[in-house]
Formats: sequence, structure tokens, C-alpha cells
Amino acid sequence: MKEIDAAKNGSPLSILQIGTQFELGGIPRHMIDLSQSLRDQGHSVTLAGTPGKWYGPENDPDFLELPIRYVASEGGRLPVRLGHLATSVRRLRMWLRRNPVDLIHTHESAPALVSMLARPSRPVPVVVTYHGSEPQRIGTFSKIARHCDLVITPSHASARDLATIGGIPEERLKVVGLGVVTPPEDPPSDIARLRQDLIGDGERLIVTVGRLAHQKGIDILIECVARMRDIHPGYRFVVVGDGSLENEYKDLARTKGVLDRLHFAGRTERVHRYLRAADLFLLTSRYEALPYVIVEAFQAGTPAVATACSGVVELIDDSVGRLAPIGDVEAICSAVAALLSDTARLEQMGRAALARSREDRFDPNYICSQFEATYRAITALRR
Repeated sequence: MKEIDAAKNGSPLSILQIGTQFELGGIPRHMIDLSQSLRDQGHSVTLAGTPGKWYGPENDPDFLELPIRYVASEGGRLPVRLGHLATSVRRLRMWLRRNPVDLIHTHESAPALVSMLARPSRPVPVVVTYHGSEPQRIGTFSKIARHCDLVITPSHASARDLATIGGIPEERLKVVGLGVVTPPEDPPSDIARLRQDLIGDGERLIVTVGRLAHQKGIDILIECVARMRDIHPGYRFVVVGDGSLENEYKDLARTKGVLDRLHFAGRTERVHRYLRAADLFLLTSRYEALPYVIVEAFQAGTPAVATACSGVVELIDDSVGRLAPIGDVEAICSAVAALLSDTARLEQMGRAALARSREDRFDPNYICSQFEATYRAITALRR
């Protein structure tokens, strides 16, 4: 949008950021980091959604609790979900009466729907970010997103899908990347100790980070571990994260006989330590938009092998890793083995990955300025 590109600085804005849930993951981290960057620029930002173990009122006394997580399919039967929708709309409407805002930025379809239904008679601009890339979801998302003032997505591939599949007009689409905060440094001895604990008597350490859910393809990863178990006995794999399919995946790993090669580390807020300890980052997702964690791996100087989902191809080329077809176990295994067999090339890729992580498109300050200009342009159009 030309208006967005031309937007200039002005008075501080009051912004409401609404997400589905605040368990540990890329979308909540993006929301929290963006909100803090906006606050650092003098804007007033309130976060809202379903609190999780990772973030909620305990961390942020102004956090607005809404049961939006249960408006989506997680809520169970339709009557139950509609009840949570009504509760979310009622709470948000009451909050907005007491706390007028300049703009509502929603993340995904359920928060957008709640915001559209709750906003006052003098409409507040609603912006929605689409963080997904699953083709089956685009139709449903777009039906809601068409009523928003602007649709943002972090990847050009997702923007194309929203235009061609979802019918969102290109002038209502904006691509804004994800700013990834650089994690704190760790004593090298701590990383070496963690690596030794994880790798044991192995030779190479491959780390995966993600929710234990169908989207992330952990079952595909387990098939890869089984395929490489005898061919590359020195490989050790670690999965960092938790989720609804944790027990199912552990049972699958047990059935495949790979629990001596694959360790489920659970959830941690110090993901960067595992990425720094790794020789290689592996992502086997079925679909992604722009995975936050790949940039985190690059910040650690760790190359990546990943399935060629939507926005992933905007992050990885042969200078920093390898891409493999989605679900192709043989191709994934071949890519992993090719990189780990050449230490000099792996180290060169690590340096290139670190350099890539420092590009403007991942810089939190740059991304914050992009969102700030976007917000100002949208609010100016409403005046």
C-alpha cells in the first residue's frame, strides 16, 4: 500500500494485540517482542488472548484474558465454541468501552472474528496477521479477513496464496517479516556441557524445535531417525517442545526402536542453548509460513535442513542449508547426511547462516518501524 510506505511519525498510538493463546511458540513470541518494541517507541500496547503457562497476567498485569483458544477447533463441539465466542466478544466489548484504542491488531482468524463482532459502533481499525500456510485454512480465514482493514503475512508465498486462493485484493495485503530478538550469550562451557549431555557417545547432534502436533511432522522426523539409525549410528536427535501428540510420538519412537537415538527434551524457554549445541537444525513440518525458529537457528550459527513449505524457501538456500520435499523421508535423510559428512562446508554454512540472521528483515527495530508505519497509515485512513 502506497499510503503505508509513505506514513510518517506522529503522536503515540494505543494498540490492542490479540492472539489465540500464549503457550510457548513462535506466534506468541512475535506478539510479545513486537509489543515490547512498540512500547519502547512510546506506544501503549495491551496484549489479549487465552493465557498459557508461558505468558499471561502473571507476567503482564494489563493482560486481557479472553477464551479465544476455545473458539477454534480446540473448543470441541460447536455449541461450546459458540459459547466461548460469545464470552470473548462480551469481554472485549466491555474492555473497549473502558479503554478506547486507535487500532486492534489480531493474529489469526478467531481473534479477528471476535474483534469484528466486538468493536464499537464507531469502528476501530482491525488488522489481521495470517501466520499459517495450510491451503485448507485459507478459505475460512479469508472469509473473516475480507472484513478487516488490512491483512498482513510474514511471507510472500502466503501473500500469494491469500490473493489467489482466498481472493484477498492485493491492495489489502502487506508482507511484514518477523523481528527475532538476539538471545543472550551463554558461557561456552555451558553449551559444551549441554552438548555432551545430549550427544552421549554419538558424533553428530541434530536438533528439532516445535510443538508436538501434526503440522510439525514429528512423525516424519521419527521415520528419518529410523532410516538413518543403522547407516549413521553416530547421529543423535533431540526434539525440543511439547504438545498434544507427545505420548503418541513417544510410542511411535519406541515402536520404531529409536529411543536410544532420539531424545524428547520437553519445553524450554532457552531454546537457543540447544540450537548452539547442535551441528544441524532439522525441520520436518507439513506446512509453515515463516518459521521463527529457523532464524533462531541461524542466530546460533547452525545450518538447517527443512521441508520446502511455503515461506521456508524464503529463508533457506544452498548457502545456509538444504531444502527437501515435504514428507519425503529419503530426501530429508540424504540432505542431513550430505551436510554432516563435510565439516568444512558445514562450518561455512554456519557462518553464512549467522550473517543471514543479521539481515534487516529479521531486525526487531526495523520490523517495529514497518508495523508502526502500517498502523499510522491505517489509522489515518479512518480519520
